[in-house]
Amino acid sequence: MNTPAMASRLMLDFMTMDVCVDAHDQIQRNLIPGDSRCNRRRDIGADETPPYNLHNYGYPGTPCGSLGTIDKTNMPVIRNGVTRIVSTTVRRPGCSARTKSADLAGDATAQDGASIQWADDGYGFIMGSYSPVSLSAFQSSLCRDNPRSSRRFFRSWVIAPSPLPVVGSGGVGMFDGAMAKGASRTMMDNCPTRFRRALTAWTVQPFLFKSDRRLIAVISSHFAQGTPDGLSPGQSMQMERTYWTSEFGISRWEKWTREDYARKDGKDVATTARLLVQRGRCSAPNITSVTYSTGLRESGAPDSDSYVRILTNPKTGERHRWLMTLCEDYSNARIDTPDNRRVPPSALASDLYWAQ
Repeated sequence: MNTPAMASRLMLDFMTMDVCVDAHDQIQRNLIPGDSRCNRRRDIGADETPPYNLHNYGYPGTPCGSLGTIDKTNMPVIRNGVTRIVSTTVRRPGCSARTKSADLAGDATAQDGASIQWADDGYGFIMGSYSPVSLSAFQSSLCRDNPRSSRRFFRSWVIAPSPLPVVGSGGVGMFDGAMAKGASRTMMDNCPTRFRRALTAWTVQPFLFKSDRRLIAVISSHFAQGTPDGLSPGQSMQMERTYWTSEFGISRWEKWTREDYARKDGKDVATTARLLVQRGRCSAPNITSVTYSTGLRESGAPDSDSYVRILTNPKTGERHRWLMTLCEDYSNARIDTPDNRRVPPSALASDLYWAQ
């Protein structure tokens, strides 16, 4: 039994949404994990219907108001005896998204989408994202020994170790990866000839979400590159940060940009960061200062206009300001209503990710 007092420390538990249950393990359909009356909870089963949906937060004055633009679930899907976690992004009818968010849970230009996740005996990872018009798969060097197996997608976009580190700690890792786009029927034909080594930094901390829920979160920061020693992001200019909770699975996504980054579209990074704060769709990303490695330390920075973090390399003294430029907070959990679009997770993900 997965209760708030005895939460599993495996990454899979932080990928899968929970349900509140009674003494007979039956779902209590009027409760949401984190509610004061939710005394018992567990991971939802693949054959169960969740009593609640997760939502983002919409722009003030838009048709969908506080329910945002999407409905989301994070559920196990079993095919031929193989289990994966599927995180759905289902667009709400009549709710126009005003920006193209680079949401890991799907292609922002598509109506609906999903990301596929799993964990082995060492790490949790995102295998890829899928929508009706686009497939993005994160392939690793494991492809060389597993070209016809879904193991080719293991440990490319890594989230964090499994079992998880203790609360308050941090760590880093460098992982080989290559992103591929295209139709799923062609994905298994060849392995990438080149892989890029990318840095992931992780920490486990209590975090206050926009919903005012304070939850223990696995906070994972994925950089596009790293230094040769594997201890810092080096000259990376952008980073994607995801938050994973035992209660809901993936609960928040952020994009961060180094202050001195020159955008190809000519837009000013500082202006984009200020607009994000003004729109109020995400709470402040207040995490405690953390040392990930001897080459990477993160701390906060006071700023009234933007959300800012300072990344420092203690070995060299190099120091940069990073600004949050995009965000989606999915902790907006609501009991299911008839207007929620319930699209089966299995309908949004390619069989590719279940291949043995």
